[in-house]
Amino acid sequence: MGVKGSAVVTGAAMGIGLAVAQRLAGDGYHVVCVDWNAEALDRALETLGGETTAVQGDIGDWSTHERAADAAEATGPLRAWVNNAGIDWSSRAHEADAEHIDRGLRVLLNGPMYGTAIAVRRMLAGGGGAIVNVASIQGVAAFPGYYVYGAAKAGVAQIARNVCIDYAHHGIRCNTVLPGTVATPMTDSVLPADMTREEALRIEGELAPMGRVAEPPELAAAIAFLLSDEASYINGIGLTVDGGSMARCFAYEPAPL
Repeated sequence: MGVKGSAVVTGAAMGIGLAVAQRLAGDGYHVVCVDWNAEALDRALETLGGETTAVQGDIGDWSTHERAADAAEATGPLRAWVNNAGIDWSSRAHEADAEHIDRGLRVLLNGPMYGTAIAVRRMLAGGGGAIVNVASIQGVAAFPGYYVYGAAKAGVAQIARNVCIDYAHHGIRCNTVLPGTVATPMTDSVLPADMTREEALRIEGELAPMGRVAEPPELAAAIAFLLSDEASYINGIGLTVDGGSMARCFAYEPAPL
């Protein structure tokens, strides 16, 4: 398969981002893989088929996205951009201070906004393209202890609507994927230490009527679809990929203060 253009994927060293990079490389894109973790990024590129380039940097820095866009355009027209990188950032309102809020929003909201803004500028000059931002069902319904994270993900979900109405007539599509719980290293980092990973993920999976957490390639498939020509008339939407979690209510026990 010939290269169909270039794609940028942030947070590409592991989890959903790595699965997306693998999928897009297989689909014929030259993939620019962005991550702050240089060692993990090097390991990730060893697993990727197709044509790939690494850009090490912090998505909270505007310059990281500019470098990624430059690397993409050096290989061909920029046709796809996935703002996936994120962090687990937990707190309740009474526990948060200005520094905590600012640090969380810098990565979780500013980063996707920077990436989208730069992608739009380059795609305007290059004849259009497709953007997918990875938000979360936590941007629609609240989980306990995720005051900043939930607000940021709600903001990420809004990006696609604004980009759609401003740039659809210029050949740019922007959509959002809202995952439920996914088996990624970030999820692993917050699992209870007093039980096996298998048991902890089984409990996490109870949130979904399907009775399990998602695997990263399942999110990558949804993202690849939204970037593809098969989704040519889909713009400004949020696609929930959560095993049915948002179709029902779920009772949480109140956490003690």
